[in-house]
Amino acid sequence: MRFALLPMLMLSAAAHADLYRWLDPGSGSVKFSNTPPPWYESGSGPQVERIPDASPGARPAAADSAAPDPVAVLQARWRELLLSLASQPTPEGAQALIALTAQLDRADPAGARRRQQEMASVLAKVQR
Repeated sequence: MRFALLPMLMLSAAAHADLYRWLDPGSGSVKFSNTPPPWYESGSGPQVERIPDASPGARPAAADSAAPDPVAVLQARWRELLLSLASQPTPEGAQALIALTAQLDRADPAGARRRQQEMASVLAKVQR
């Protein structure tokens, strides 16, 4: 009996899986599966929600390819703020740009010099 229990316990440890949920367009019912539907990768069918395995000992979820890069999001906000400040300068906008530049420099120190050059270029155009 003890020898049969050990293999069963070892097999049950590998049973962790993510769940996928979507609305079936034909019947209108909610479908659940431990494997994604065929259109999941292409995105051509109904929207599919991936529910990561949250059980103890589950592997960490892989980074979602649709998730935006945090540095890219900060960079886009920084560029928008720089351009809006160039067209309508305000003390609050300048303070926000300084704070966002510091945050972006911490997140992406390699791009600090490029941002300084871009800021100087925009300010030179404004002064003309």
